[in-house]
Formats: sequence, structure tokens, C-alpha cells
Amino acid sequence: MSAQSNEIVVALARNFMALLQTGMPGWNRAFFRFDADDLKYGSIASYERDGKVNLIDPFETSDFYSTMNEMAVDLREAMSRSEPRFRVLLLTVDSSFDYEIRFENADPLRWRITKMDGGSGIPVGLT
Repeated sequence: MSAQSNEIVVALARNFMALLQTGMPGWNRAFFRFDADDLKYGSIASYERDGKVNLIDPFETSDFYSTMNEMAVDLREAMSRSEPRFRVLLLTVDSSFDYEIRFENADPLRWRITKMDGGSGIPVGLT
């Protein structure tokens, strides 16, 4: 990744952790998933607290989602200069301020976050 891409990744992680620290006391792990193609993009986020997983409400935190989406679009563009555009980004953070970012280039359903149809709110495929 380029220096610009690395800066965006750090900014994504910082912004996510700032929201969690101020709005979700007691959180221990959280996930931000961004999905994009050439026509549209969107995101969803969840966090674990006290053994339960909660989705982060896009209506209550619309500024957070707008900022994160803009940064993810910028990252997608910056990274496409040297490698294929990613389709899905998954950012995992924990309360020790560690983070991990993953990218998927092909499968638009990779790491889906849902609580519908028995979903846990944890990205599908993660433990």
C-alpha cells in the first residue's frame, strides 16, 4: 500500500474508535464493512459489548457513516493505482486500539454483517 493509502487506513481506524469510545461505552470489538462497485457503495458496522452484538444505527450516526464512506471511497481510488479495486473492505478494531483491515476483490457478499435470518451481527466467516 502507498503512504496515502496507509494514512487513510489509519484515519478510518481512528474515526471508528473515536465513535466507539464516545458512543458505545464498554465495547470490546467492532466491525466496519464497506462494499462498493462502479455504481454504488454502502456500509454497515457493529460492535460487541457484554457478550452481545449491536448494529450501529445509521440514522443516529449518519455523520460517522458519511465520513467513513468518503474515506473508504478515497482508499479504493488510491489503492486502484497499483492493484485491482477492492469490492469489500472489512475493518476490525478492538478496545486495546488494535486494528486489522481486509480486502476482497471479487465476492460482494464476503464478510456480510447482518442480524436478519439468524445472523449474529459479526461478519460472516469471522470467529
